[in-house]
Amino acid sequence: MSSFKTSIRSAALAVSLFSAQFSWGESDWPYWVGPQWTGQSNEVDLPEKWDPKGGEQSNLLWQSEIGSRSTPTSMNGRIYLISNSFHDEIKKAGERVVCLDAKTGEMVWEYNFNVYLSDVPIERVGWSSVVCDPETGNVYAQGVCGYFCCLNGATGELVWEHSMHEEFGFLTTYGGRTNYPVVFEGNVIISAVVIGWGEQAKPNHRFLAMDKTNGTPVWFEGTKPLPEDTTYSSPVIGVISGELQMVCSAGDGGIHSFQPRTGKKLWSYYLSKHGINTTPLIVGNRVYCGHSEENLNSSEMGAVVCIDPTKRGDITETGTIWKKTEYSLGRSSPQMIDGRLYLVNDAAKLYCLNPENGDQIGEPVRLGTMMRANMLYADGKLYVNEVNGRGFILKPTEMGADTLYKYRFPSGEECHGSPICVDGRIYIPTTSKMYCIGKSDHSANPVALPELPKEDHEALDEVPAHLQIVPVESLFRPGTKQAIHGRLYNRKGQYLRNARADELLFNVEGPGEIDAGGNYIISASHKTHDAVHLSAKFDAIEGRARMRIVPDLNWSFDFNDGKVPETWVGCAYRHVAMDWDLLTKLRDENPTASSLYIYLMTEFANFGPKRVFDDTTPQQQWKSLLTYLELAEGENRPKTVDEAKALLDAGLQRLVDERIIASFEWSHWDRKTGRGDEVVVEPRLTVAKGDREIDGNGVMCKISTIAKGTRSQGWMGQPDLHDYTVQADVLTFSRQSKLPDGGLIAQRYTFDLMGASQQLQLRTWTPQLDRFSANSPLTWEPNVWYTMKMKVENQDGKAIVSGKLWRRGETEPEEWSVTQTDEAPNKIGSPGLVGNTKDGEFFYDNLTVERNQ
Repeated sequence: MSSFKTSIRSAALAVSLFSAQFSWGESDWPYWVGPQWTGQSNEVDLPEKWDPKGGEQSNLLWQSEIGSRSTPTSMNGRIYLISNSFHDEIKKAGERVVCLDAKTGEMVWEYNFNVYLSDVPIERVGWSSVVCDPETGNVYAQGVCGYFCCLNGATGELVWEHSMHEEFGFLTTYGGRTNYPVVFEGNVIISAVVIGWGEQAKPNHRFLAMDKTNGTPVWFEGTKPLPEDTTYSSPVIGVISGELQMVCSAGDGGIHSFQPRTGKKLWSYYLSKHGINTTPLIVGNRVYCGHSEENLNSSEMGAVVCIDPTKRGDITETGTIWKKTEYSLGRSSPQMIDGRLYLVNDAAKLYCLNPENGDQIGEPVRLGTMMRANMLYADGKLYVNEVNGRGFILKPTEMGADTLYKYRFPSGEECHGSPICVDGRIYIPTTSKMYCIGKSDHSANPVALPELPKEDHEALDEVPAHLQIVPVESLFRPGTKQAIHGRLYNRKGQYLRNARADELLFNVEGPGEIDAGGNYIISASHKTHDAVHLSAKFDAIEGRARMRIVPDLNWSFDFNDGKVPETWVGCAYRHVAMDWDLLTKLRDENPTASSLYIYLMTEFANFGPKRVFDDTTPQQQWKSLLTYLELAEGENRPKTVDEAKALLDAGLQRLVDERIIASFEWSHWDRKTGRGDEVVVEPRLTVAKGDREIDGNGVMCKISTIAKGTRSQGWMGQPDLHDYTVQADVLTFSRQSKLPDGGLIAQRYTFDLMGASQQLQLRTWTPQLDRFSANSPLTWEPNVWYTMKMKVENQDGKAIVSGKLWRRGETEPEEWSVTQTDEAPNKIGSPGLVGNTKDGEFFYDNLTVERNQ
């Protein structure tokens, strides 16, 4: 064990690193909310007015024709932002990180990357912000499609990259909401709604910390499962009662606090069922935040809240210092100025509140009609830009704020990103331009930044309370040898030291082993796809890590083992393995039993072996079951237990006979009508899983039973694969005479069998078909097995993408059904699956992935 002197020295180092993180330098704005996480600058002698049109005395120093939704950041005399890379040629459009000279606005470099397998339209590209790291000189960017990169801040050269949805299951959606990365000490931390693998297969807003130098996953922690929304709140970090906390809003309607070094969750405070986009504000031992959704236990929309972050666990009831409803603070973050809390609601009204009790001070100031960007407070002034191009410079007062100057951006320019202030200059992004304003003769030195609280040295101790296993998440090929590190932290999440391999007791569940030096080793001859769960103990403390072992091509899957491969990302929650022979027999003999088989197999796979269906919870499980069975509306809906038994008993008994379910039981519950003591007796169904395994022809079903899971993607392996062919047998069911969509993914391209439009389609970026796509009309039928084949080849700096479809059992056609060449190619990418099953199930069988011949 370590000596007391060694432990204190290591812990003190952690504190000094943390303190340095708050001393980025007076010429840096490395994170989008500024060097102290507050959106406030220490610059002085800033303009009280300016004119976007330019000219003499306009205080416009320069403007760049690079527009963005992104808030810029700054480091070492450079400005960094994310934008789309449309240029003049849509076929090469994508996303880019741009570096500008802070004094002149001239482009220093740009780093372009493709948007792939995403529903985000080009207008919403560039949502997140670059985060800078003065210690290494690197910058980090998270793209809308889940692409994450570390770049050299001086040159724009790639240092490392991850494809977050292919590797970890990060979700990308049409709304474009993308979370902001943050650098803290040795890690860069990012988050998203994650639909991963194994125990992370269910959607959850998760935070992933990676080593900032090489991208190695360090910790991976979640919030509450099954969040309602994706969001774009960003973490803020501060010391509260001597303990370091990272606080962030999330897609589950909560505000959460984690130890930023370990990922240990400290507390959660829930405001709504819907996601929260507002970035919190830490001031002393209080956290301020807001939202614009429906409140929990109330139909009122929006709230501003003051939270006590010294409490632990679920502090929704115990952590409220004050809460004021009907303030729709859903986008812009609050500011604390001279002991007053300032906020701009979504309708662009500026309010001033007493931070002690939330009471309003003075009258609100109308700033326009819609607010998304944060305010900037600098030199005693607020710089505020609302979405539709109105700008304001205001002077905070004891009763609110006075307007010093108003201006308008040119028609069509919108303000989504926030202004920042560096070296006497203010940088303002719009969707069309970047403006730099300031006084041409500015020479004043900034005032000193206020000292922020530091971690409590007296609380440091040498007693380990947390063991962190690194890497926490890995994807390996057979033949890998990977060093496993055990890092020890005390109860407040302060680093103590690394544990030696001989101090750790390892346990490996799955193939491979840990050698005497603490290395994980998997034989090069290993041939199967396997999940590995690694645990290690240091005394009574246990740490865990996960690995996926995926061999090189070729692969084949027939699903006869009754499982969705555990190593597939984004698949298990939205797919289920089934016995095709049994399903076919049930459809012929008892269609209700067939539908119940699909629904209950999904429920058992995702939620456990015993399921209760009633409407006593907001999830309304009974209504969901009836909806799937097309019995939820009108006269078909069973209103009593007897009516429900008449409709479902025969099908349920058929599943008992087949040992799909072990038993089912009917009961009832009393629903209050709201009219005095009047109640309505409602049915309740309890079902237990049977012991039957697949003993015929196994298939994998893309389910339609989860409303938010009907449209999805999933991935099978390494994101660096290329030049391969994916093939599968496919079949669809139909609902109400409609057909679903489904297909294959190869090298970040999609081959989609589209039901409603009766066509085959190749694409890479769904909303931007003019970027890359090809269609071929094709009439196809439900309940018929087809063979689907997709091939991608890299040739002469381009990608040739081809697909074909034919009836299973017939001779494969020589010609491809559809082919297209991509001049801005995706050169690598994991094989995968895509589906949209709101109109019926989509089945896969006999799936293969093979190297091109």
